[in-house]
Amino acid sequence: LLDRPELGGGTKVVLQQARLLGDRGHEVTVAAQGPRPAWIEPWLGPSTHYLDLAQGDAVLPAQDLVVATFWTTIARAAALRAGPVAHFCQGFEEDLAHLAPDREAIRDAYRRPHPALVVAPHLGERLRAEFGREFRLSPAPADLSVRRALRWRPRRRPWIALCGIFEAEVKGIRTGLAALAGLDGRLLRISALPCSAAERELRRADRFLAAVAPDAALRALAGCDLLLFTSLPGEGFGLPLLEAMQLGVPAVASRLPGVEFMSGGDGALLVEPGDAGAFRRAATSLLGSPPAWRAQRRRGIAAAQRFAPARVAGELEQALAWAAGAASEAVPE
Repeated sequence: LLDRPELGGGTKVVLQQARLLGDRGHEVTVAAQGPRPAWIEPWLGPSTHYLDLAQGDAVLPAQDLVVATFWTTIARAAALRAGPVAHFCQGFEEDLAHLAPDREAIRDAYRRPHPALVVAPHLGERLRAEFGREFRLSPAPADLSVRRALRWRPRRRPWIALCGIFEAEVKGIRTGLAALAGLDGRLLRISALPCSAAERELRRADRFLAAVAPDAALRALAGCDLLLFTSLPGEGFGLPLLEAMQLGVPAVASRLPGVEFMSGGDGALLVEPGDAGAFRRAATSLLGSPPAWRAQRRRGIAAAQRFAPARVAGELEQALAWAAGAASEAVPE
């Protein structure tokens, strides 16, 4: 159950998981407030359906499990009365600056005793500590739809990718733009929103992709020499980093719990969040040394194997089976 079918990493993870389940014989319905956008078609297989709940006559039939995927959908999932409810958490919404006015409402939603599925372990540990809720890990799968390029060294004028909405503080795009000030490279920006005047004042991208389909963004990322993953505390996972590692694009990333889980500690060069100088120095060390660049590329590819779709699909099935049983026993407040 999505809030709305918005373009973004969190929605893509939900759709990837839905397709994995459909491919393994489960019947999956993706439900949201809004019509089905064309860009989600790759994840709607024969056993994966889409339901627009904004249509007045839309009815979700009985399900073995209804999975809420955003804080606004937790109560909505229960109100559908279509089956037991679980909550898939990809990050704590109360940590996002633009949702600060909703903090108490978010915490009220999180107090509901639904079993939780989490994209990274630290999220589950916080759910348990703050709300007494049990959880199971349900990671994002790597996207294998784009082949990684055969590369031996970065370009002389490298392409450097920076992904995320400038206006979303948690993405740390200002840090990335500041880090690029001392690098002789070309900037690829990927965002769900167009480039704002405030961003252009700091740095104009050599190529700016706004609200493009995930496959187009992935192909563009595959052609880069480096990813700067500049998210700040509050980021739950960070799909662009996993995609860069899978594609063999070396990355410099913020040292965050979700990043450490995803990278296995050495799948990316980790620096302190918000430290533009540290990002610049780490990027310079990789781009200026082909052996170091190749070694980091290999480490990233190896770390991404943890999220191979076949492995993640098995974990997802086990987590959902647990959630279905636990949700049937839970009595919402």
